[in-house]
Amino acid sequence: MRSLVAAVLGLCLLPLAAQAQDDHRLRFTAMGLAGQQLVQSTAADVTDKLSGHVIGFEGTMIGNPFMVRVRYGEGRINPKPESAAEARDVVSGEAMFGVRALPWLSLWVGPSARAYTVGESDQRWLVWWGRATARGTLMPGRMQTFVELGGVFGGNVGSPAVKAGGRMASGGLEMRFGAMSSFWGRLGYGIESLHADGLRETVETLTLSVIYGLPQ
Repeated sequence: MRSLVAAVLGLCLLPLAAQAQDDHRLRFTAMGLAGQQLVQSTAADVTDKLSGHVIGFEGTMIGNPFMVRVRYGEGRINPKPESAAEARDVVSGEAMFGVRALPWLSLWVGPSARAYTVGESDQRWLVWWGRATARGTLMPGRMQTFVELGGVFGGNVGSPAVKAGGRMASGGLEMRFGAMSSFWGRLGYGIESLHADGLRETVETLTLSVIYGLPQ
């Protein structure tokens, strides 16, 4: 079912790509990603460690100076041998609205959600982020780096809802496949730490991605 949702969302982005081709003021990038995820989940002073694989996609509409970024991912994480936790299905997504403050600096705001399914029960973190992304060029048109930092200014977890907060950081290297290619590869690492009363969730993700269009 979740894979079907991902496919539908991907199809919904196709008209945006066509629009970008017709409007020179707009550009569109599309990215598929696969990653390894390590999760530390603490509840009632008991910490469980889990790991697993995730797959997903990201689409970005780039204007001048405004941008919109949508990301979706899903996977399954399994407990480490020393942990008594149950395996979890995980789904995550975000929708960010951004503005280019400087040629190398973008500012973002928007919600993200991360939901776990364990047996018959669910747990969902829903938070609102403020983020900043800085980019640097190593080889013009061929290789670049990025760093993104963010903090939560509102959010909740569970039912009944409990107020949540947190912070994140990510970074990586992007390289063009060829001098005239529209495809780029990305190696990225990110860490996200969310907390609420009696709960803490730390998620580390190492990803490999293929990007169509110039990453921004």
